[in-house]
Amino acid sequence: MPKMPKVATRMALRCAVVGVIACLLGCKAVLPQPICPHITPWSAAFQQQAAAELRQNLNLVALPEIARQDVVLRDQVRACQKGG
Repeated sequence: MPKMPKVATRMALRCAVVGVIACLLGCKAVLPQPICPHITPWSAAFQQQAAAELRQNLNLVALPEIARQDVVLRDQVRACQKGG
């Protein structure tokens, strides 16, 4: 196989580099979009009923903790849905 002259080798290398750069400049970074869960809003009447039931049963331990965690999760879902 005959040797390529140095000028031709440099030219081929430059073309390859320009081609790679052109490909890279044409590519866009794909940013993943978060998938936010759907929450069903509670009516004001239901929230008032739940609060009254919790206040009436002072010996409850688990249910108030579940309610607190649910509030945090709902806030996180709302933030996710707003994109923040």
